[in-house]
Amino acid sequence: MSWKAMTPTEVCDIVDFWTAAPWPLTEDEAQQLAVERLGWSIEVENGTRYLMNTVTGLTVPDVMTIAVKDQMRELSFDTTDTIRDVTPESTAFLGDNFALMVREGEARWGKPDLRRTDKWTTARWDAAGGSRVAFNFLPRGLNVRFETPQGADVERKLGDR
Repeated sequence: MSWKAMTPTEVCDIVDFWTAAPWPLTEDEAQQLAVERLGWSIEVENGTRYLMNTVTGLTVPDVMTIAVKDQMRELSFDTTDTIRDVTPESTAFLGDNFALMVREGEARWGKPDLRRTDKWTTARWDAAGGSRVAFNFLPRGLNVRFETPQGADVERKLGDR
């Protein structure tokens, strides 16, 4: 079986792009910025605009965006194909790619806060300007969660350091 993954450099470059964005932004502004600078696309379904990372050709190109009162709080995107059947080979593939992503992130942003459970592993950084970044290793794939400075501030106030 062969699965695709974004390179660690590509993943971290995208995170650096979002970290350097001129926050706060509306959801529409963030989507347009992604189209102009990252080559991503916007699809409209039932009148709702969805951001898509069509550049990498991964199984799931959707980029989840969360806005509150039209202010972007968070976005997340897959960095690997979605694994349909979890096998020792798929777990090794994901583990190797996660380790490489974390290594690249550590070289750029310092040592991450690592959190592990029996179901997932997360490497998280407090990034420049108050934003946060998390690399997530799940049995069916890897993804990135980026919290804007505004989103991270809300989470901190709720007690999530």
